[in-house]
Amino acid sequence: MSVGKTFGWTLGGLLLGVLAGFAGELFRRQPAAKVQQRYVAPQAARTPDARTPAPAAR
Repeated sequence: MSVGKTFGWTLGGLLLGVLAGFAGELFRRQPAAKVQQRYVAPQAARTPDARTPAPAAR
């Protein structure tokens, strides 16, 4: 096998692996709605040192 053929097969295999990785990531990702349901933001109003904002100047 020549050096050019070996280089071609190697480059083709790497490209195929990268494409397979991207496809796997796309299929693995979850919809945004499920991610938002799991995340619970901390309630800032429940902290004892929370203050109400000052009124805006007019």
